[in-house]
Amino acid sequence: MATRRRKGGFFSDWRRVAVLAALGGVALAVAIILLLNLGGPKEQEEVVPNPVATITMSDGSQMRFTLYPDQAPNTVANFIKLANRGFYDGQQFFRIVAGVFIQGGDPQNNGTGDPGYAIRGEFAENGFTQNTVSHMRGAISMARTSGYDTAGSQFFIMQGSYPEYDGRYAAFGSIDANDAASLDTLDAIGSQATDSTYLPLTRQVIATIRVETFEADYGDPETLEREP
Repeated sequence: MATRRRKGGFFSDWRRVAVLAALGGVALAVAIILLLNLGGPKEQEEVVPNPVATITMSDGSQMRFTLYPDQAPNTVANFIKLANRGFYDGQQFFRIVAGVFIQGGDPQNNGTGDPGYAIRGEFAENGFTQNTVSHMRGAISMARTSGYDTAGSQFFIMQGSYPEYDGRYAAFGSIDANDAASLDTLDAIGSQATDSTYLPLTRQVIATIRVETFEADYGDPETLEREP
């Protein structure tokens, strides 16, 4: 009986091995990609710049501040809300202590006004240790009475550097040290002659305060009833 020769042989086996190896390589590659995607770093979220506040005076001069929501979140939210609804427009810097600070944010322009509510003081003496912004030249901070939770809308801007205010008031932003134009405006206001109550003899009128939030939403501030 004639013997039937088996088809295939070495070359046929080699082809099968090559196909299997190729398929195995594809599977291995897919597995590696999956592992990399699962175990590798996640795609980073887009970083939103800090909000930037611009105070424009009636003569057109300006001061720009970077605000720090990571340091004083409710204070920043409150300032943004008031500024962008026009609360500060037309008010004055009603107190100037030359070389120390200028103060504004009062609808009465005499130190007694407020927005009708108070906010918690975000500073260390009030148990809020997150805020490390120092009261150096160009810093903007919230004014208050002797009570810790009595700030509302009034703020002051440091013309000098007074770190002894740190932990006692809620600083929440600052002028960039290289922003000569903003510092010049600060010094121009801070050099005004005043009477014995530190009221400038020439009124220092704020045309507008606006805050660029770069489309981030900082929400409404948490408010408190004002202490009597």
